[in-house]
Amino acid sequence: MRKLKICLAALALSSVMNTANAAIVDAVEYYNVTAKHWFRTSDAGEINAFDANPAWARTGQNYRIWQTAADAPVGALPACQYAAPVYGADIRYYGVDPFECDFLSHYAEAIFQGTPFYALMPQNGACAEGTQPAYRNFANANADVRFRYSVKLSAYQDTSDVPGFQAHGVVFCVPGVSDAKKSDAIRFLTQATFGPTDALVDQVLQIGIPAFLEQQLNAPTSSYPALPYVPFQAPDTCKPDGSKPATDPVNICARDNYTLFLVQLRFLQNALTGQDQLRQRVAFALSQIHVVSGVEINHAYGMARYQQMLLDNAFGNFRDLLYSVTLSPVMGRYLDMANNDKPDPVRGVTPNENYAREVMQLFSIGLVQLNADGTQKRDAQGRTIPTYDEDTIEGFAYTFTGWTYPPLPGAISRFRNPVNYSSDMVPFQNNHDMGPKKLLNGVVLPAGQTAQKDLNDAIDTIFNHPNVAPFISRQLIQKLVGGSPSPAFVARIAKVFNGDYFTPRGDLKAVVRAILLDPEARGEIKTASAYGHLKEPVLLTTGLIRGLNGRSDGVYLRSQLGALGQPLFISPSVFNFYPPDYTLVSSGSIAPEFAILNAATVFGRANFINNLVFSNGIAADPSVTGSIGTSLDLSAYQSLAADPASLVDKLSFTFSGGSLSTSVRRSIVTAVNAVAATDTIGRARTAAYLVLTSSQAQVER
Repeated sequence: MRKLKICLAALALSSVMNTANAAIVDAVEYYNVTAKHWFRTSDAGEINAFDANPAWARTGQNYRIWQTAADAPVGALPACQYAAPVYGADIRYYGVDPFECDFLSHYAEAIFQGTPFYALMPQNGACAEGTQPAYRNFANANADVRFRYSVKLSAYQDTSDVPGFQAHGVVFCVPGVSDAKKSDAIRFLTQATFGPTDALVDQVLQIGIPAFLEQQLNAPTSSYPALPYVPFQAPDTCKPDGSKPATDPVNICARDNYTLFLVQLRFLQNALTGQDQLRQRVAFALSQIHVVSGVEINHAYGMARYQQMLLDNAFGNFRDLLYSVTLSPVMGRYLDMANNDKPDPVRGVTPNENYAREVMQLFSIGLVQLNADGTQKRDAQGRTIPTYDEDTIEGFAYTFTGWTYPPLPGAISRFRNPVNYSSDMVPFQNNHDMGPKKLLNGVVLPAGQTAQKDLNDAIDTIFNHPNVAPFISRQLIQKLVGGSPSPAFVARIAKVFNGDYFTPRGDLKAVVRAILLDPEARGEIKTASAYGHLKEPVLLTTGLIRGLNGRSDGVYLRSQLGALGQPLFISPSVFNFYPPDYTLVSSGSIAPEFAILNAATVFGRANFINNLVFSNGIAADPSVTGSIGTSLDLSAYQSLAADPASLVDKLSFTFSGGSLSTSVRRSIVTAVNAVAATDTIGRARTAAYLVLTSSQAQVER
């Protein structure tokens, strides 16, 4: 049987033929809890016998089949049924691949039992419209051979996770609507939006992922409020006063101008209802790569302008983005490029190196040289190879001298203009170092160039470094798809970034399109344990509101994000809330978002879900104009309360793409059944809370 195990794992699948409407019957699944065996049959006599046997119980995981050639559509193949009595009377193999059937006919321990049904072959692992995939799991441990055939992704996933079981993928196609197609649509929306909604799922299923993606890539850009300039130091009329109520004008002035409150609200409002969901997701990813933080930048008008710049450049060219980031006065203050003066030994002035260091380390190329697939290059002794040295940092620091804030309206511009975030920084040639400057890869800027020319040359030098494509591609994959992408995935996207497919180098629109259409992002349920990523607090909160048909002005959500470890736009440092290479000790998997998951935030996530799901909403804030509070609409789920299994399945698809494991699903259904049938809202709330707090719903796969 070991040879059978090896051959079955390597078998290729053939093409699919056209389908047609046909008479179909149930193939009923049973499970023996003692033997830990599954058995499936459509034979009426066997069904009666198994129903009468107390050792076996129906699992509810039935699917339908074409029982005869007359019932089946054109192109269907007869399934061969083989038993292996030497391993147990309940061991049964089904297949429609002629190669598999022929192989088993020569295997001494396999006994042919006829053709119990007809099915279609998948094409490249996929089933035609009107059919659904039947997945096979196989185990052969200690001479205990087991098969399981499932059409539900959750059952396939659950069995794949059982030690000893192999996941064979799709082995034939049977009548029905594919869970895999719906699951992939939901996975795509989880990657490309701030949370799936029923309307968007229906739209994607109707027009397809590529067409929906193109709509998103060309959707009008959302916006942040155009807030007015305020002086760096708040006047007395705009300082918080704890002795006065929150609605007092002085407290509203302080909050709206000298905190990120309004910027955070607009971000959340756009995320919940904006039509350019993908652009917002990419801009949010970029905000965690090109970080500025409210720890230092607490002027709302400045942060709004910076985040708008990321939105505007999200589908543009990376070179233009890097240029805009470099000349942003917000970044200029955060990493000390603003008012960075040329060296003066007499006055003891040396150029500040902060931006010079971080623009390479974090914003573009990283610390060590990379292969095209993102893996680290090594020298002959196996050591990593640095991308730059201290001389390079100094060269860029000197390059970035002579820039200051834009002048205030009506004021005379001078070097060291007062802090002003209203437009890009401006150069002062007298404060720019005029000497030669060593940059990357042996590039040396000649002496005598202007500040503007030096800056453009420096941006070009960084942009053309071979590390940029794998370094940025990998991080965008991490933010949109999963924290531990394969080197092959990174290499494919880096190739797009490099302009190898007739698009310009650095074309972010092409890069995002390639990421979301890549085979590692699309297709069948992902069974690898390291696939996907933990939903960071922002995605957890927005996904909950969107998935439960809620609405929010962002006030409550903003306050909760801090408790969950991700106060929006207020990362503790330029290194973001979590590093891209954070590794789980337990598995060795790279899982960045887990860096902010701890005992406090685990309970915080559960409490947040509980507070929203079991409440009648969060009241409007009287200090916020147009406040509507935060509320959910569970009526669509409440209508399924009489059928807990269907209720849980709907929630499972919305929040986990249907991958809720059988054991978890069973436990939640049991808990929902314990709630009185007359308490329909109680059942809906219980199911929503338990699904949302499950690991499968909190980890995007």
